[in-house]
Amino acid sequence: MPTPPNLDSIEVEFTGGYFPSAPALALEGLQGTIRRGNNTWLRPGGKIEVAKGLLEVSSQNVGARIFAADTQRASFGSLVGSRLSYSGLLRYQNAVLLYLSENTSEQVYLDETAVTGLTTSSTAGRLRVAVPDGVGGYSVFDAGFEKPVLPAGDVTTFAGLGVKNMQGFIGVAMARWRSKTNAYGPPSEVVYNNITANTNTILDISMPLPVSGQDGWLLLGTRWGDRSGQLRLIRYLYLTPRGTFTATNGSTAIVGVNTFWTQDHQLGDFIGIDAGTYHIVAITDDTHATLNTNFTGSTGSGKTSTIIKPRPEWFDGDLRDIVDRDIQRPLRAAGITKFAERVIIWGIPNTTDPLATQVTGNGFAVMLDNNPEHIGTLANITASGSDFVNALAGDGPIYFMTTTALEIIDRVSSGDQPFISRVIAEPGFKAATNGCLVKDWFYAFNNRPLRTRARENIDLVFGAPVWDDMKTWDGARVIVAEDPDNMAVLYIYDNGSTTTVLPWLTQQNVWNAPINLSARILDAQVVNGKLYVTYFSGGAIRVNQWEGGAGLSGAYVASQYYDARRLIRNRIKSATVAGKVGSLSLFAATPGSPVPDVGSLPAAAATFTKSDTAEMLEGESRTNIEAAAAACRVDLPSSDGTVQKVVVRGIPRAEIK
Repeated sequence: MPTPPNLDSIEVEFTGGYFPSAPALALEGLQGTIRRGNNTWLRPGGKIEVAKGLLEVSSQNVGARIFAADTQRASFGSLVGSRLSYSGLLRYQNAVLLYLSENTSEQVYLDETAVTGLTTSSTAGRLRVAVPDGVGGYSVFDAGFEKPVLPAGDVTTFAGLGVKNMQGFIGVAMARWRSKTNAYGPPSEVVYNNITANTNTILDISMPLPVSGQDGWLLLGTRWGDRSGQLRLIRYLYLTPRGTFTATNGSTAIVGVNTFWTQDHQLGDFIGIDAGTYHIVAITDDTHATLNTNFTGSTGSGKTSTIIKPRPEWFDGDLRDIVDRDIQRPLRAAGITKFAERVIIWGIPNTTDPLATQVTGNGFAVMLDNNPEHIGTLANITASGSDFVNALAGDGPIYFMTTTALEIIDRVSSGDQPFISRVIAEPGFKAATNGCLVKDWFYAFNNRPLRTRARENIDLVFGAPVWDDMKTWDGARVIVAEDPDNMAVLYIYDNGSTTTVLPWLTQQNVWNAPINLSARILDAQVVNGKLYVTYFSGGAIRVNQWEGGAGLSGAYVASQYYDARRLIRNRIKSATVAGKVGSLSLFAATPGSPVPDVGSLPAAAATFTKSDTAEMLEGESRTNIEAAAAACRVDLPSSDGTVQKVVVRGIPRAEIK
């Protein structure tokens, strides 16, 4: 029998995105959405494409956490039970790495390569600083310095070399210094000497022992007669002054190469050269100086000196900037971020016990902008008083994710407390991976998907279409990540064995159908405009590029049931699909029977095999299916399958069956 000429055509659309929460027989306004799907992307205009799998970028077994170190990927940190460790890393001023972790003494990888010496601290939560060594590696130290002790007996006077006639009560102090980052620690207590006028006296200072990573001191002093304790910089004091020099046996002259003796020395400095000790009695220029006695060692070049005792004197006008005394070494913390060009450590535990096992807390501290590696002494805590889970900063505000709330922070002042937070949403979060920033939007999961941006209400409605899929998700296993290539925000769920990804398409403002992977995604980070994930499979954690591999198998997309009013008790006579597809299936809903699940191929009323060899308008598939409402499903080949258009045709009710 020929097909009647007046068939009623219904063009099936997917432009409304993934909407599994729609009623079984969707309302007309939802019929252009996707009811079920797997491993596909919805492109603008409704075109469906097969999603690509992961691409392993290195076989190196690396840590579970991944961070962007500008153009490099940094990874480290073991799982703590089933959760990710509290960790953080950033590149400071395009060179130095600042990082921390609750995992101790673990290797840090850059682009999946183990860098010698680049390890986490032996103390949980202790901030580390890694300085490029110029030959491809790093010099690595625990950040910051403790306050040194400068006993009064170590500061005396030395007569006979002074030319500035210092007099009165004059104080001196010292602070540890790392020249590579220009960071200095809290100054020692001030030691005063009462210097009598006209004695040509200078101070004679025995320096405390240096600590690991320290290569110098800040030599600090007070104004003459000032006993307020205010300290000003006298000079930077290298433990080993810069450059090398030639010393000649039997001569007092030393001649430098790449030396800066007018800056690195003062008259009277007591120094060590080889096995001998001398003091400097004249500095002609940066490369010529004179010792008080003849050099007794072997003549030679390439020599260096060490400063045993600095012997300073000064006029008040010689003193430089005031040095802050209210500073301290960074406290143990759970993470690190940067906001408004200021480095912030967050999750400072609610304890001063250095041996405590608490890994996060409600405290945060702003690193001093003129003194890297150190913080102020004033306390900062979250507005809710709850412990940190994460802190995310971009071009706009900074978001604090705590165990009970989401807080937002704007810059409001300066000094030790330049930021004050306020609660904008409840409840809180279970994992550091529960949020991400995409342009000016903050996307997150706190038992529900949410999004917001500064000074706007929290948007929970956008997650309604996929709530049926997400309502069983455990927030402790949820990752929210940006996918720049697909202009999407990925809601990733690791169920302990496999991974489900639900993308929110930011360009189209709709949800994409799920993408399913056979192992566990643990963490995600965008580096150089590409999304990378740490992937756990077979006991190994490796870095993979998102969407860098081959097409995923099992790709399909299925529509909602279409227009019950137009197809009541009518028959579907044909279906047409345009694209490169494997098969086209039709599903029929009939009165009095359960609505078939379009996610199950055996539930289809009819399935037609297609060519899957080219993107083309396939020939019309004839059938004769009775349906009160109909849905279609298209299964795609894993290589490069696409769906552009599906049309279902049926007989209107007034026509002869």
